[in-house]
Amino acid sequence: MVYLKKGVPSVDDLLICTIERLAQHECFVKLDEYKDTEGMIHTSEMDRRTVRNMRVMLKPGRQLICKVMDVNPNQINLSIRRVGEGQRRSKLQEWKNEKRADDLLQFFAKRDKLELEDLYNKFDKIVEEYGGIYSFMLEVARLGENALDELDIKSKIAHELFGLIQQRIKPPKATIQGVLHMHSNKGDGLLAIKKVEKEIQKIADKNEVEVKLSYSGAPTYQISLSAENKKDIEQTVEEIIAKVQGLLGGKSNAEFIKSKK
Repeated sequence: MVYLKKGVPSVDDLLICTIERLAQHECFVKLDEYKDTEGMIHTSEMDRRTVRNMRVMLKPGRQLICKVMDVNPNQINLSIRRVGEGQRRSKLQEWKNEKRADDLLQFFAKRDKLELEDLYNKFDKIVEEYGGIYSFMLEVARLGENALDELDIKSKIAHELFGLIQQRIKPPKATIQGVLHMHSNKGDGLLAIKKVEKEIQKIADKNEVEVKLSYSGAPTYQISLSAENKKDIEQTVEEIIAKVQGLLGGKSNAEFIKSKK
């Protein structure tokens, strides 16, 4: 048993689907994220290679990532031709994350002797608001146990669930990488740079930002900063530049250049 969304998807949604059967000009699929829901992919929404090799490439049981083109009372029309590679990767990661969240709920229900279906029912409104169970669990991991109030479950159960979420769901860290140029015109320039390195670490520790600084040839240092909140990193960068300029003397003695992704 896995959590399945109720209702139907919206136009432009990306979906995980499993091929059920083929017709001459259509492929019929089961929408894996929805309860008892089927969709259809017309050959016009497949690339030419797929159309030429339908019986080989679209075998029943194979999973596809589809884009919703139209939703009407009789049929949900889908496309595989309009799904880009970046969208495909993103949807696959989302699917894996939802599976992690679902596995967590199943383990929790079994461990605490709870009815899994009753627990799933508590998540219906959550999924509608957050788009998925995993997204909600990320918010809980970030904001704390009180975020579970939205589930409207007993406090003891909420406390146990929060403990499990803390163990298994880790909010991804934001990372900014770049190059830090530093030089000193002072006679004790080397000592000044060493002092700067210690001050950078102090600022990062104060702001709860992880920093990695590596020398790559005068006057250049590679710097990487990570934290749960990107704004914390940006604030840390500003403080580091101000501190370095103060220690080395003059604005021209320190510059941060963010790496392009």
